[in-house]
Amino acid sequence: MAKGVLTALAVMLICTVIPIANVLLAPFGPFLGAYYGIRSVDTGDRAPLVAAAWFGCVVGAVSALILAAIAIIVTLALPIPGRFVALTWIAVAVFSAYVAGMSTLGGLYRLIKTQTAATAPASETG
Repeated sequence: MAKGVLTALAVMLICTVIPIANVLLAPFGPFLGAYYGIRSVDTGDRAPLVAAAWFGCVVGAVSALILAAIAIIVTLALPIPGRFVALTWIAVAVFSAYVAGMSTLGGLYRLIKTQTAATAPASETG
């Protein structure tokens, strides 16, 4: 699980630091990260939705910890008025929920794609 989460976080980071392309890639970073990260996660006999939801929640929780650490450092280092501190924490909650949701969708897409490829007939004519 750790390798998959770190892969997802690395892909999200790469999507945000590429100049010019980050405008288009950053919103899809959690989706792409989970798509590649869930490959290294053992889903066992769980349904794809349950496995993807669990993976998305873990990625969202880790990103929430990272965002909370950044928010704490920024609020302590800079003289920010109270209402902006509240907005900072609202942004941490919203972005963490977004990362969890998009990671769930990316992982679910990968698992369903893998599952349908495994159950498809070996050769189709048509």
